[in-house]
Amino acid sequence: MTWFFVPRMMSAVIAIAILVVMTRVLGPADFGRYTLTLLLGNLMFSFTFHWLAIAIGRFHHTPEFEGKTIAMSLSTAAILAVALFVLAALVSVILPGGWIDGLFFAAIYCISHAMHELGTACLRQYHEGPKYAAVTLLRHGLGVSLAVGFVLTGGGYKSALIGMSLGAALTGAYALAVTLRRSGVARPKGAVLKTYLLFGFPVAVVSSTATFFAMSTQSLLAIFAGMDYAGYFAAAQTLASRTVRLPMETLSRVWGPSIFEALEKRGAQSSDAVLERYFSFLMLIAVPIVAALICAASVFANLLFDSEFADRTTGYLRVLAIASFTFGLQGAYFSFAFSRAKKTGLQLTITLCSLAVHVALSFVFIYLLGPPGAAVAFLISGLLSFLAYYHIGRRIDPIAVPVPEIFKAVAGAVAFAPLAVLAAESGGIVLQFALLSLSAVVMFVVFACLHQTAAAAAWRKIRGWASASGFPSSK
Repeated sequence: MTWFFVPRMMSAVIAIAILVVMTRVLGPADFGRYTLTLLLGNLMFSFTFHWLAIAIGRFHHTPEFEGKTIAMSLSTAAILAVALFVLAALVSVILPGGWIDGLFFAAIYCISHAMHELGTACLRQYHEGPKYAAVTLLRHGLGVSLAVGFVLTGGGYKSALIGMSLGAALTGAYALAVTLRRSGVARPKGAVLKTYLLFGFPVAVVSSTATFFAMSTQSLLAIFAGMDYAGYFAAAQTLASRTVRLPMETLSRVWGPSIFEALEKRGAQSSDAVLERYFSFLMLIAVPIVAALICAASVFANLLFDSEFADRTTGYLRVLAIASFTFGLQGAYFSFAFSRAKKTGLQLTITLCSLAVHVALSFVFIYLLGPPGAAVAFLISGLLSFLAYYHIGRRIDPIAVPVPEIFKAVAGAVAFAPLAVLAAESGGIVLQFALLSLSAVVMFVVFACLHQTAAAAAWRKIRGWASASGFPSSK
C-alpha cells in the first residue's frame, strides 16, 4: 500500500509548492481567475468522467462484470472526451467572450485530469505500484514547470492552465497505455453502464462537495468584494484543502479498494474491521496538520506567501482548516456508509441541499461581514453537511465510529498545541519549525503511549527499518 499512499502524499506537498509559485507569478486577481477555472474544470470532471473512475474502484473485483469494468470504462471515457472537446470548441466559436474562453480552458483541463485519474485508478487495481508512483509525482512536477515557463513568457493565467493540463495529460497517457496492454478495449454495454452510472455519478458529485462550496464562495467574493479578495480566499482555501482534506481523500482512495474487496469477498464484518483500522490512520495523518494550521497559521502564511497574501490569508486559514477537516471526515469516512449500502443517490440529495444552504449562508455572511464572512459561512455549511451525513448514514449502514480513537486524537492535539502556539509567537523560521517538529514528536509519543492503532503500526514499521539497518531496537 506504500506505493499508492506515499506518492499521493508527496504530490500534496508538491501541490502546495505550486500554490506558492502561482500566487507569486500571477498575483491575487489572476490567481483568482486561475483557481476559478480549475474549479470549473474539476466540476466538469465530476459530471463527466469521475463516475467511471469510481466504478473501476468499486466493481473491478465484482464477479458479475467478468473483469471487463476497466476495458468498458476506458472505452466510454474516450467517447465522452471527444464529445466534450467538440462541444467546448463549438461553444467557444459560437459564443465568443472571456467567460466562454474560460469554459473552453476548463474543458481542456477536465479531459487532461480525467486521463490522469482514470489511468492511476487502473494502475491501482492492477497493483502497478512503481508506475503509479511515477505517474502521480511527475504530473505536478511537469505541469508546474510548463505553467511557470508559459507565464514568464507573458502568457497569463490561461497559459498556466495549459501547462497544468499538459502535465496531467502526458502522465495520464502513459498510465492509460500501460493499462490498455492488460485490459484491452470492450464495447460499452448500456445495462452495465447504467449500473456504473447509478452508483458512481452520485458519488462523483458528492465527492466534489468542497469544490462546489469553494467555487460558489469565491464567485460571490469576486462579485461583492472584487477578484483580489477571491484570490486571497482561494489561496487560504487551497492551502487548507491540500494539506488537510487531500491527504484524507488520498488515504480513502488507497484504502477504498481494500474496504470494498473485504465486503465483496468476506462480508460486512471484515469490511468493518478494515474501516476501523483505516479511521485510525485518518486521525494520525490529519490531526497534526489541523492542529498546526490552527495554532500556527501565521507561520505557514508568512512562509508560503508574500506579505500581501500572508496578511490576508492568515485569518481565513484557521477557520478553513477546521472546515477542511470536517469535509475530509465526511467524504473520506462517513461516505462509506452510503457507498457500501449502494445508496449513493441519497448522498447526492444531501449534497444538493447542503450546497443550496451554503450559497445562501455565503451570500448573507459576505454581505454582513464582508470578506471574512466567507470563511465563517464555509465552516457552518461544512458542519451542517457533516451532521446530515452522520445522522442519515447511521440509519442506512451504521459503520463503526471508533470513539477511543477520537479521544486519543484529541489528547494528541492537546499535547501538540502549547509548543505550536509558542512557535507562532517566536521569531525566526528555524526556531518556529524546530518547535513545530518537536510538537509533532510529542503528539506521536502521546499516540504511541495511548496505543493509537496507526501510531503503533508506524512505530513497528520504524523499529523494523531500524533493525534491518543494523540499529539496536528495544522490544
